Amino acid sequence: MRPAVLLLSLVTLLVAVRAEAKPYTDTKKRFSLELEAGWELAPIPADTLGMNFRKKHNGVPGSLHVMVRALKPAETSKQTLDELEEGFKGELGYQAGGDVPTSVGLLPAVRRTFTVYASGDASTVRAIELYALHAFGHAHVLHFETLEKSRSAFSRDLDRMLASYQALVGKGDNAPLIGTWINLDGGTDLVLEEDGSFKLGPLAGGFKAERGGLTLYPAQGAAPEAFSYVLDGATLTVANRNVGEMRFKRSGAARFKPPDEAPKVTGPLTREQLIGGWKVVDAASTEPLRLQLAASGSCSFGPLAGRWRYSTGRLTITSTADVTITYAASLTAGKLVLSGGDLERELTLIRE
Repeated sequence: MRPAVLLLSLVTLLVAVRAEAKPYTDTKKRFSLELEAGWELAPIPADTLGMNFRKKHNGVPGSLHVMVRALKPAETSKQTLDELEEGFKGELGYQAGGDVPTSVGLLPAVRRTFTVYASGDASTVRAIELYALHAFGHAHVLHFETLEKSRSAFSRDLDRMLASYQALVGKGDNAPLIGTWINLDGGTDLVLEEDGSFKLGPLAGGFKAERGGLTLYPAQGAAPEAFSYVLDGATLTVANRNVGEMRFKRSGAARFKPPDEAPKVTGPLTREQLIGGWKVVDAASTEPLRLQLAASGSCSFGPLAGRWRYSTGRLTITSTADVTITYAASLTAGKLVLSGGDLERELTLIRE
């Protein structure tokens, strides 16, 4: 069998295997993800923070519990994880692990691991992983656990579900403000990040945006400062009685744009232009095919998940099953056009 035919067959097989992946959107619109085959809802009584999911492999359960709450003023990912881990430190066999930076969906996160005995039995150990994601004024914690001996059996499912995760709550208010803002009056520039942090000259901490109000929470212990704000295209005006009015202009392109505001650019792509979420324009599809390209190099394309790289018009995706596909990529009137690889025809995508 020719290599090209073999690759196409492998891709077809991968798509078929993942056909059972089911999209799930939280009933309160706090998050969404795609559940891999065999995973199902397993609600926890009195849990108002999110949802629990469960799957068994050879009789051993694995669970993924998602919790979402408002960020505390100037809260760090370490503080979020410390709060969750504290409840496990009194259990028998508690053994601390460590923290590593990672990504959940397209946003940076922190992963913490540790172990405890299952039912106090030293012969069976629970492997616990906590993922802390701060996004749009909220803390998202994804708590995965199973028996240590079965951890590898859930690796692929967990990687794919984490790659598909989208933080939804607070996005409408906060996402348009994310970026670096240049002070038009010669004063201090303002930086607002996806993780809810801000920098304003020597001040740094957390921020929250809601219904035309912007509140800064300095980590240095200063009192929070509340502003009203008006966002007009690339211009941001904030004001309150203490400091009066400050006018800013966005530095560079907005990180989050609705499709109808996509830049009308035609020509060669850069890696930076590719980063973000895209969806296929196809009137025949009831559920759009989505391409997610994270700055960290992780990606998902419909049912596939893995890593991506880009060089001189060629987008290469290597799946978690070690299958590599290369597409020709170009930008036409703000739309991404892919061809070649395993595609029978060109695909046109617009930014989400």
